[in-house]
Amino acid sequence: MNFHTIVIRNLFQRPTRSILTLAGIAVGIAAFVALTSLAWGFERSWEKVYAARGTDLVITKVTSQNPIPTTFPQEVADSLPPSEAVEDVAGLLSDLMSVEEAPAVLVFGWEPESYLWSHLRFVEGGWLTSQQGERKAALGTIAAEMLKKKVGDSLQLDLFEYKVAAIFQSDSLMENGAIILDLPNLQEVLECPGEVNFLNVKLKPNVSPQATKAFQKEVADQFGGYKVLAAGEMAQNNTGIQLAKAMSWATSAIAITVGAFAIMNTILMSVFERLHEIGILLAVGWKKRRIWTMIVLESMTLSAVGGLVGIVSGLAAVRALEAAPWLAGKIEPVMSPGLIAIALAIAVSLGALGGLYPAYRGSRCNPCEALRSL
Repeated sequence: MNFHTIVIRNLFQRPTRSILTLAGIAVGIAAFVALTSLAWGFERSWEKVYAARGTDLVITKVTSQNPIPTTFPQEVADSLPPSEAVEDVAGLLSDLMSVEEAPAVLVFGWEPESYLWSHLRFVEGGWLTSQQGERKAALGTIAAEMLKKKVGDSLQLDLFEYKVAAIFQSDSLMENGAIILDLPNLQEVLECPGEVNFLNVKLKPNVSPQATKAFQKEVADQFGGYKVLAAGEMAQNNTGIQLAKAMSWATSAIAITVGAFAIMNTILMSVFERLHEIGILLAVGWKKRRIWTMIVLESMTLSAVGGLVGIVSGLAAVRALEAAPWLAGKIEPVMSPGLIAIALAIAVSLGALGGLYPAYRGSRCNPCEALRSL
């Protein structure tokens, strides 16, 4: 019987207890995988918003930690410093609104005839060509399904009634679940005429990083309190995304901590039950370091198996959520090899930490007292 065989045999001496511990670890790792996958997917969805539009930089005035930044005058776009890096600038207004039966829908107001509209693929209807005083709206495919609307239907936004003029599809999941109006219309709804909360900047092809940084610095120097962020940075700085990540990590940490104590309890009980055996091993010449290694390896093996079960369970849970009728097409989780590697590393580290104290107690066992413990 070799060293690794002894480790496996020890785990199967109390199969019920080992399986229950394994299940506890699996639950913690499954929670981590599922919640982190959804949080990363939420962040990637926001990154795709800017990528789909062709937006490279975003200018905004961040004065608080609200998910929707404060508004500022649209005329700021006309006062931007001239730059060889910039191809186009478009004003944008957005808000999270209660729309009819839906408690929260993302509503965008886009500057008419700007580059922001060019990436949309219209499933029904066409471009918003609102005349003065005419109110029209375009709905993403998910928003249309959620609100049960089709082209020609009326849509109540706050105190105003709009006609659904188009249903569109975008490469961005967020936009597919949104309502888009002409910028003046949303300014009217939100009672902020002439104001936006984002300026989307499209850079010229093959522009140098130096020219881009120079433009960002000039804007920051000219307009105090404004930020010029790359599209990817904008997603990372979104308060909603940060909150989703924090909640996923906090929930996962609680579940994983419970699993760590379960491992420690299982391995410690196993050590106490095998004091006689450990005494024999010490008596026949095993070093304390070898006893310590055996116990930690038992803990790591149990945790690693639980981690693998948890990873599979977490991925299966996310797939089930994706396929659920009420969420189909509305979430975009990230299930990458990196996430799996992190989850497995957490499980193995959990086993190593959970086995330290039992290993300490077992390796300091007195052979004579252990042999009398039978």
